[in-house]
Amino acid sequence: MYHGVDRVSATRDPHGMFVTPRAFRDQVEHLLEAGYVPIDEATYLSAATGTPVPRRSVLITFDDGYVGVGEHAAPVLASFGVPSVLYVPAGLVGGSSDWLPVRHRHPLMGAAELREVAADGMAIGAHGFDHADLTTLGDTDLDRHVVAARAELEQVVGRPVRSYAFPYGTHDARVRSAVRAAGYDAAFAVHDAAGPFATGRVDVNATDTLRSFRIKLHRLYPRLRHATNRFPLLRSKAHDLVGRAPREDCHPHEATGGGR
Repeated sequence: MYHGVDRVSATRDPHGMFVTPRAFRDQVEHLLEAGYVPIDEATYLSAATGTPVPRRSVLITFDDGYVGVGEHAAPVLASFGVPSVLYVPAGLVGGSSDWLPVRHRHPLMGAAELREVAADGMAIGAHGFDHADLTTLGDTDLDRHVVAARAELEQVVGRPVRSYAFPYGTHDARVRSAVRAAGYDAAFAVHDAAGPFATGRVDVNATDTLRSFRIKLHRLYPRLRHATNRFPLLRSKAHDLVGRAPREDCHPHEATGGGR
């Protein structure tokens, strides 16, 4: 699971959501060289119902729809013939990440850009309406973030929207039930997995080196992460051991939020 792919300073990206274009290319190349087989959304959904898939299959996903994903990640993926899924807040298409503090906001892809990346092999999935935490919503608002968001995105891209990713990765039984009832074929969480309608994902972030990226590919990594979450000091020491990618202090071409 990725968020942004762009050159963004630590000041404007304190949570490390933006992987540099160079790091992203290196990670995709490593996946292919190490024998991983990137699969598309349709293949993943078929696998969830029992259809066999190649050994070492991997599904690449992006949350939020940042402009840099279209500018930097999509061309890399297209050049290698690697599919992916992009999860988009339907009500913020062409806007910015307004759920973040103003200084940390970045532009999101518009309708034309979404159609372009979809044509190049990125499936489009739903990510709520305006990135609200679904567990805090009443039934009417939840319906808007699940049902209306899907209809809106399908109109934008002209294709079926088959899967869902929970904003912030948060979910509960009521939210999962609403997504299932709306007709989605699958839904994704981040670290808190709960069956096919809250499948866990491994997050890749700005501080990852190629060494830590390789560690995250290990099948036992999710368990290791949960274990270290209970002991923050241990997790920090583990990060120190594998190293952290350097962060830029500033960059003159950073996006400043707002539409595009």
